[in-house]
Amino acid sequence: MAHGKDPPRQSEREKSDETQRNSDSASEHQADLNRDAERVEADKAKLQSRSDSDASRDLGRADVGRSGAKRQAEGDERLRVERQTSDQAIKGERLRTDAATEKGRSHHQASARSSAELLSQEQKSHQKTRATLTTREEFLAIVSHDLRNPLNNISLAAQNLLEDPKDIKELAASINRSAGEMLRLIEDLLDIERIAVGKLTLHIEQHDVSEIIKQSVEQLQGAAVSKEITLEAEPQDVSGYVVCDRSRVMQVLSNLIGNAIKFTPAKGKICVSCQRTGPEGEEVQISISDTGEGIAPEKIKTIFERFSQLHNQDRRGIGLGLYIAKMMIEEHPGRIWVESKLGEGSTFHFTLPLRSGAICDAKPQ
Repeated sequence: MAHGKDPPRQSEREKSDETQRNSDSASEHQADLNRDAERVEADKAKLQSRSDSDASRDLGRADVGRSGAKRQAEGDERLRVERQTSDQAIKGERLRTDAATEKGRSHHQASARSSAELLSQEQKSHQKTRATLTTREEFLAIVSHDLRNPLNNISLAAQNLLEDPKDIKELAASINRSAGEMLRLIEDLLDIERIAVGKLTLHIEQHDVSEIIKQSVEQLQGAAVSKEITLEAEPQDVSGYVVCDRSRVMQVLSNLIGNAIKFTPAKGKICVSCQRTGPEGEEVQISISDTGEGIAPEKIKTIFERFSQLHNQDRRGIGLGLYIAKMMIEEHPGRIWVESKLGEGSTFHFTLPLRSGAICDAKPQ
């Protein structure tokens, strides 16, 4: 996907802003220097005028007799008062001028900061928009790819049925698996939209956790066998019912077991188990362990994020399953996490609230 030459344009804009700031700063400094020079000249002129006036007065005193000394003193006092008043007026005017200058400068600086903030926000918004568009395009490309694969398998199996219908059962099973993959992907996309708008709803009832695990394993047994993987559920020692949305919990198990099948090599093993947990045994912890390739430590921190697999080169899936599983388990409420070592496999755990059959006599619905 081609994008415009945004980085060079951004760089030019930043250089232009820096040049403008330097120019404004130089202009302010020059204005201060000019004002100070004008004041120095005005002070020199005032001092010269006073010096001339004093010299004239001294000459007048020499010509006036002692009888005019009193009048001269009165004139001196008036002159002193006038000078003091003039100095105060000049000082006041200078203070007002300085205040106005500083106010204008502050306004200009605030305007410059506001412009810089607006520019920064515009740049961030632009980068976010570009990232969103990139993610959306990559996401659509991945979805198209992942829908095309099972659709091609269905088409190929149907063609084989038409040409050589001997292995009908095997071809039908292949069609069924591929259709199931497509339906799960479409359901994941719908769930992502429901989560985004806050419309993910749960139908909470009490269900036998052992039956949920057993049914989930049976549904994916064919996919495991096709890869020569052993998939089994360990005997459960949990009595009672989990409080959950059965279909959503089975969806979570389908995602986790499906991922284990994808990342476990032939002759590998996947085991689903559960046990009571919590301070007073009020929860059930369900675990899905595999003998696959394991997860790198840096990936564990982001594996439950939306589109976490989007930029992986070795990508199997679109990175929605674990994100959806996390949202659904936390809604129950429960917790979900993973333990893994490279080359040794992974174990995904999640918890659900438990109601003991001894406490609650309700039957699974």
